Amino acid sequence: MTENTRIKTIVHWLISQGIISSQQDLGEKLGISNKSYLSQLVNGRATSPDFINKLSKLSAQINSEWLETGEGAMLIGSQDNHGGGQHFHGPITGPNPQFAGHDFTNNPPCSFGAEIDKIIAAMTAQADLTKEAHELTRRAQDQVDRAQAQVDVAQQQMNRLLSIIEQKLNIDMA
Repeated sequence: MTENTRIKTIVHWLISQGIISSQQDLGEKLGISNKSYLSQLVNGRATSPDFINKLSKLSAQINSEWLETGEGAMLIGSQDNHGGGQHFHGPITGPNPQFAGHDFTNNPPCSFGAEIDKIIAAMTAQADLTKEAHELTRRAQDQVDRAQAQVDVAQQQMNRLLSIIEQKLNIDMA
């Protein structure tokens, strides 16, 4: 994962946790008033070790090593072990020895990425439905346009017929 992708992930996580309300709020909390520069930092067009350091201090849960290098888990207490959580093997000391030698999972992994995938899937489905609705609307409009053209032709024919009738009546009256 690239550094700017990690930064964006942390920014989204901070928003989801209510630590910041927006990217602008992030700039205010970090003392960056230039919106353009903040956008460049978040999108990877500019770099600043100070920015990474300040960003990681917004929550004690953020793993600054992950943010800087991509190593380890995004959040402190999470372990990147392909199954999630922390796995303990072998003897576990403490007042309750019944867990010695057993595997158990503690601190399930952050499901933020899975939630984002669900949101993206829902948005993609909505976009597909919107495209389908636009296509149906376009087809309906084409039908309305064809019907209007037929009405226009019929109106012209009626006008010609009325003109012929008027001419006949005027000739017969004379």
